[in-house]
Amino acid sequence: MKSPPKVTGLSPKEGIPGCKVTIRGENLGTSEKDLEGLTICGANCLLLAQWISPSKIVCQTTNCKGDGEVIVTTKSGGRGTCTVRFRGLQILPNAVKECAIWMDESSLFGHRLNNRTGPSSPMASQREDALGLKVETAVPLSDAELKALFPDGSSNLALRNFDAGRYLVESHSSTSFSDLKKGLKNLRQQSSSIKTEGPQTFIKANLSTFMNCQDILASIHKGLEVHENIVHKDEGVEGSTSKGVDSLNPFSEDMLEEGENAEEDQEDDGQEKIPTLQKLENLLIESNENAKTIFETVLHRKDRADSTRNALNVLNRFKFLFHLPITMERNIKKGDYEVVINDYERARQLFSSSQVPAFIKVYQDVEERVVKFRNQLKKKLMQLPSSLDDQKRLIRYLIELNAEGDPAWDCIVNQQQWLVNLLNTYKDEHITLDKGNVEQEHLKIKGHHRRQYSGSGIQIKVSATDASEARFNPPQNVLFLEELVQLLDLSFPDLWRLGQSYFKASIVSEAGGKEMKIDRTKEKGFKTMVTNTIEHFANLVRAAFLPDTLVGLEPSERAKLGFWKETNQEGSGAWLPQCVRSVRGILGSLMILEVPANCLDVLHSLLADLRIHCMHTLFQEATEDIQNLHTRETWVLQMDEHGGISALPALFESLVIDTLQHLKEVVSRVKQGELNIFADYDIQRMTVELASEMIKAFAVCLEQLAFRGQAEADYQKQRLSEAQMCIPVSLFQSEDSLPSNEQCLVIVLSNNSHVSQYVIPNLMEEFRKHGYPNVQEIENVALEAYVELDEKIFEAYCEQKTEPLVCALEPGMNMGHFEWHNCSIPSGVRPYVKTALMSAVAIHAEINAIAPAFMLRVMTKVLESIAEEISRLTSCAMEGYSQAGALQARLDLAALEEALSPYRNAGTSASFQEALSAVPKLMRKEDRELLEKLLAKFREECGFLLQCFTSDPSSV
Repeated sequence: MKSPPKVTGLSPKEGIPGCKVTIRGENLGTSEKDLEGLTICGANCLLLAQWISPSKIVCQTTNCKGDGEVIVTTKSGGRGTCTVRFRGLQILPNAVKECAIWMDESSLFGHRLNNRTGPSSPMASQREDALGLKVETAVPLSDAELKALFPDGSSNLALRNFDAGRYLVESHSSTSFSDLKKGLKNLRQQSSSIKTEGPQTFIKANLSTFMNCQDILASIHKGLEVHENIVHKDEGVEGSTSKGVDSLNPFSEDMLEEGENAEEDQEDDGQEKIPTLQKLENLLIESNENAKTIFETVLHRKDRADSTRNALNVLNRFKFLFHLPITMERNIKKGDYEVVINDYERARQLFSSSQVPAFIKVYQDVEERVVKFRNQLKKKLMQLPSSLDDQKRLIRYLIELNAEGDPAWDCIVNQQQWLVNLLNTYKDEHITLDKGNVEQEHLKIKGHHRRQYSGSGIQIKVSATDASEARFNPPQNVLFLEELVQLLDLSFPDLWRLGQSYFKASIVSEAGGKEMKIDRTKEKGFKTMVTNTIEHFANLVRAAFLPDTLVGLEPSERAKLGFWKETNQEGSGAWLPQCVRSVRGILGSLMILEVPANCLDVLHSLLADLRIHCMHTLFQEATEDIQNLHTRETWVLQMDEHGGISALPALFESLVIDTLQHLKEVVSRVKQGELNIFADYDIQRMTVELASEMIKAFAVCLEQLAFRGQAEADYQKQRLSEAQMCIPVSLFQSEDSLPSNEQCLVIVLSNNSHVSQYVIPNLMEEFRKHGYPNVQEIENVALEAYVELDEKIFEAYCEQKTEPLVCALEPGMNMGHFEWHNCSIPSGVRPYVKTALMSAVAIHAEINAIAPAFMLRVMTKVLESIAEEISRLTSCAMEGYSQAGALQARLDLAALEEALSPYRNAGTSASFQEALSAVPKLMRKEDRELLEKLLAKFREECGFLLQCFTSDPSSV
């Protein structure tokens, strides 16, 4: 609140009513509407005030009496103070002097009403000074001060309690002493002229009039004497006098003649004589009646003209009241409600207590129109939607019209009910559409129409014709949430601000209206309404997305929230982060409005549950998508220094990162006051389980690729008939053929190794960056699955590759009915050894082309299998070895062991040693020399073959 107003200067500092005063000071208001009151010497001068600036106000004074303060009151600063004083001077009015206020003129005209000798001209009624000096119009003292000085005296010359001292104080307080001496001289002259010259001068000026009056009276007196037969003693004197009078009275002859005739008539009729005065009265009455008969129509027309003139004067003087009904109706149609209210308030102050029948009748008509106007305003106030300013304006109008009840509270209750009903309407519409009972095009039209009042918002994009695009449209519950958030964001702030303005009593005071009566007991009810509205919104959202959280509600209450069918639409979880943002946005808007925290607890709880639901849904959808990645395998290799991998590991990594990116705003706390969902132990365990399953899902995908059935393999061959692999063509029978099952195993094994070594550590860093708990546990659980899959695929590949090779050793060894105890001297390594080495070279080439990193591991396994089989076959020679047979056996074993020596391990060496132990030793030097010679021949003939097995790839 600003500082109170302070008046520090006045110009002028005194004056009569109606004088213009310039008021200067500090904080005198921010505008003309901010100015709420202005009193000068206790008199209200607000209507005559003109606000110029915060430091200047110009005002005309009213009936200000005596010495007093100038107090300015504003809405922004309240009642102010004053450091200077104003002196209100009184004036002595007369009939022709203009005055700014109503004055009591009874002292001027009251004592002359029955005085027929009073002046007929208004100028004659003007106040004249008893001293013959100029009268001062300004009275230096107030009535109270004068009454204190002269309690029983008056300055009116016509009153008995006239006090000369008070007269001099009121009329000549500033007259100089010399002028007072002149006035005394004038007063004495007037007094002496009244006593001496006055009567004489008057008689001289009107002597003829006095003589005529005397003659007429004498003539009348004589006529009366004749009619009454009065005998006067002094006839001579009287006769002469009468004769003189008769000559002067123009009516004497007529009076005598009429008197004699009347006397004769009475004698002839024998009637009793009527007194002359009585007859004179009768004559006057008859004359009056005759005059009325003659002038009745004229007088009647005069009366009608006077009545018409008076009526026109009244109509002209009070035309405001008589024109008010039609003026009110015109202004109501134009929407000038403030003009209507101001006119009505003015009429009520002027004519509400009037006893004039015409005024009463017109004022009753005005009241009837005001009643209809109130009802119209109430009806308009209850029509929603409408802006907050319009609602405040209508409430102010109703309060200024003294409407019954509490319009502001009625508006608040109506708006809250309208908001709740609209939430339910949206719920019913979307549930109906969700069940497929209404065409979606109907919602599109209806939804657009519903948003016309509130501006742009989320547009409902639906299509009833294109089924391919329909699956990309947002689900109905998502559209429903967007509409609820939009409605609450647009309408709830108006409800809240209206309630705050109501309890602060600022709805009317902001516009300078009268004070409102506030029922403080309704604050609790308003808070309950706000809480119920927010809770209803939260429950509707829960029913659409989290129905399992409403199991604690009563069946009737649960039924009001509606039942949604389970969403099976593809990618529906991708809309959940937007739903979280929407709820978070409306929560932030309500927090900006400073809604009490306990009212927002339901929204905080809803937001936390929705965040958890979003995380759970997106993780599950990502898990399903990752498991289905095997359908997108093209077997096109991307080579690097670690070997070749297909596109699936990159797809898997991007899918997980996209999921985490979508959940970035969901799992993190954006707004202050939001709950940390990972603080709960159960949520932590659920997050670890969901994340682990999502990471392990790719292992399931790889396993499906590695061990796909023949039907699936055929389907992939048909689907990818044009796909080509980035590996040597010699590995396949044709360019457009798919890799064999063994090659697929190697590719899958390479993908699995790449994911374990590179992708999963990268993903774990992403989990840590986004604030997920127990990331190490997620990594350990996921790696276990990939290690297990690696062993499984490796064993399967080795089994498929070594089993044919090992199975071919025994038939090759016995080819041509070869017998170890009966054979010729060897001429070189037997073919079965070369065949085994060629098979090993094929395996070596296949591994080297796809995944060189697995070379040592695979070839070691192959050599182990060959060594074990050779050891078994050598040990199974039942008839023993001849000298030549021993030489041949040792030659074959030496060739195999030397060729595969880069991949030999302890187990392989033990197998070869076991095989050699079953063959007799070469005792003769010649046999040993032949063995070395044949081995050298083998190295020379199969040198290129042996180079494939070198331990140093750069030597190839």
